[in-house]
Amino acid sequence: MAFLRAGGSNIHGAGRSAVAVALLLCTWPAHGFEFVDSIVRDFSDSEFVFQRSASLVPFPPVAYLGASHYGSTQVSGSARGAPIEYQLSTVSQAAGIPWLLGERDAVVVGEYLSWSEFRLKDTPGEDFSVATVGLPVGWIRQVNPDWQAAAFIMPMGHRASLDDAEWSWQTMGGVFARYVQTDRLWWAFGLYADIAPGEDFYIPYLGASWAVTDHWTLSAVMPWPALLYAPDDNWLFRFGVTPSGASWSATPAGGADSVAMNLDAWDFGLGIERRLGGDVFAALEAGVGGFRGLRLQDSGIEDIDVDAGSSPYIRLQFKIRPGAFKP
Repeated sequence: MAFLRAGGSNIHGAGRSAVAVALLLCTWPAHGFEFVDSIVRDFSDSEFVFQRSASLVPFPPVAYLGASHYGSTQVSGSARGAPIEYQLSTVSQAAGIPWLLGERDAVVVGEYLSWSEFRLKDTPGEDFSVATVGLPVGWIRQVNPDWQAAAFIMPMGHRASLDDAEWSWQTMGGVFARYVQTDRLWWAFGLYADIAPGEDFYIPYLGASWAVTDHWTLSAVMPWPALLYAPDDNWLFRFGVTPSGASWSATPAGGADSVAMNLDAWDFGLGIERRLGGDVFAALEAGVGGFRGLRLQDSGIEDIDVDAGSSPYIRLQFKIRPGAFKP
């Protein structure tokens, strides 16, 4: 059993539990985030520079809890000569804590947890779920007032509910650099790698972020461009591309007739976020997911190229965005 990437979710069952926990989190008083605030103060007193302009677009999240659901999609061109149809739902949670090592260096230690449910339709084999655990570790350095360098690595383990399924392992990582040209424009360069059973995936990270006005920001970082609009400090709208939670590889049937799926995907949609209080935001996103290609491996027949259709998706998340990083 090889499971490469997960990240979507179901609002029922385990999804309801995740939403309940998130709602409880969002009712915490402000002093419940004093630990986050103390880290922000430490970075504010260091030489790190994260944002210079007075843009209303908030800082990227340092933690989230969410649930997503992808509608049915059909894979054509399988070795059996028949299409494969499935749905994917996931509950996921992640967080990272940065620690200063000096005025210019910091490490980030985090965790990632997810539970994904695969529902097969009119396909041999039973529905199954996959649990995922990841431990990311990163490093960042403020080289000078204009340049930052960073690197990260995240080993991940996956375990399916299938009979005789074992833990499978993969490693994600990357190296990046950021150059701040002006108070409103910065450039990013880097390379991302995903090393997993059956397939290694490499992609360059290149582009720019331009704060056109205090309200509008164009994130032209490939391969995930987006347009962001913040009318005030409490609302954020995002329209563009994100990495999909529907990227996976599995053996749903088990035994000699097993089928392994290797999937890379991108989602295209509109996201709306609202500040609930302090640094906590609620986010709802919907669009078309699964712009993806799929490869099947079936009883000695390897790397057969097939096409997978797109499907609608919906995602609900609760995020912590430390606004105090802003000037």
